[in-house]
Amino acid sequence: MHQLLYRSIANEEEFGDSDLDILLKALEFNAAKGITGYLWRGRGQFFQALHGPRVEVLPLMERISADPRHSEVEVLISEDGDAPSPFAEWAMGYDYVAEDVLGISLEEDNSRPMISPAKAREIWGKMIEQSHSEAEWGGASPYSRKPTESMDAWIKRLSAARGR
Repeated sequence: MHQLLYRSIANEEEFGDSDLDILLKALEFNAAKGITGYLWRGRGQFFQALHGPRVEVLPLMERISADPRHSEVEVLISEDGDAPSPFAEWAMGYDYVAEDVLGISLEEDNSRPMISPAKAREIWGKMIEQSHSEAEWGGASPYSRKPTESMDAWIKRLSAARGR
C-alpha cells in the first residue's frame, strides 16, 4: 500500500462546480481502484491524502498533477507501508480546512509557506482526525457528508447539486 499527501493552488473558486466535479469523479474512480482518501479545500489551496495500492496511487497522482483545475502541485508525503487505510470509509472525503489554525495559509503575496516533513505528518494526522469526525458528525462545507447521511445518499445529493 502507498500513502501520499500533496498540496496545490486551486485555480477555481471555493466550493464551485469544479470542486464538486473533482469530488464526484474521485468517489467513483477511487472506489473502483481500492483507493481511499480525503480532500481539504482551503482559501486558495487543496490538500489531498491518498492511500491505496501503489500501482494505482502513483499513476493517479500523475493525472492529478496534470489537472488544470489546480497548479503548483507539491507532494509532501509519498511512501509505501502495510498499514490499513486511516480513511477506510472514504473513497474520498471532503471538507474545508482552517488553514490559519494549522499555519498553512497562503502568505499575503499568495506564496505558500514551507512545509517540513514534521508539518506534513501533522497535516496527515489532522486529515485523519477530520475524516473520522466527519464520518460521525458531518462536515462544515457544502459538499461534506452530513450527520447520519449514508454514502449513497451523500453521492445522490452531490450528483443532484451537479445537475442544478
